[in-house]
Amino acid sequence: MRAPLLALIAWVHAGLIASMALPSSPALADAAQDCRSGSPEMRVGGCSRLLAEARTPRQRAIALDGRCWANIDRGAFADALTDCNSAIRADDQYPYAFHNRGVAYAGLQNPTAAIADFNRALAMRPAFSNTLINRAKANITLGNTQAAIRDYEEVLRLKPDNEEAKSSLNVLRGAAVTSPSLNATNSLCGSVGCN
Repeated sequence: MRAPLLALIAWVHAGLIASMALPSSPALADAAQDCRSGSPEMRVGGCSRLLAEARTPRQRAIALDGRCWANIDRGAFADALTDCNSAIRADDQYPYAFHNRGVAYAGLQNPTAAIADFNRALAMRPAFSNTLINRAKANITLGNTQAAIRDYEEVLRLKPDNEEAKSSLNVLRGAAVTSPSLNATNSLCGSVGCN
């Protein structure tokens, strides 16, 4: 008897990640749970098990992208880049993989490549506020203040209560006395290891 089709369920980790809901097998259900929650090491293992069961390009992309994000959380940016590249090869219409590859590039201190990937993700999903925030931070790194301001303004248009965008916009406009814009909680990738 043929196993039920895999169902895709979008989920957010730090504002963005995707996972798969799998057939009723307890082992695969555990892999899906491990891929979307827990420690980064547990997520890498769960996503790797999901990858072994993937049947479609989109399922491969989701599992690889989940592993990419877990590697970002571990500060393993080169491994994250490898997984995101593989996710994009599997399904080049999956915007989360471009976003996460951008974050990996940021962690590798390549803001120009990060911006290119954030642009690709935004072309597919224009209202992706986390991508706008990360692109703004990469633009700040490159000294592109006006581009960063435009991104933060767009975030506030989409999400008027976004405190990070409000605070960063105030800093960029000179309203704040000190500049908290690039600390561990407000880093380009949202991870301490990215700084």
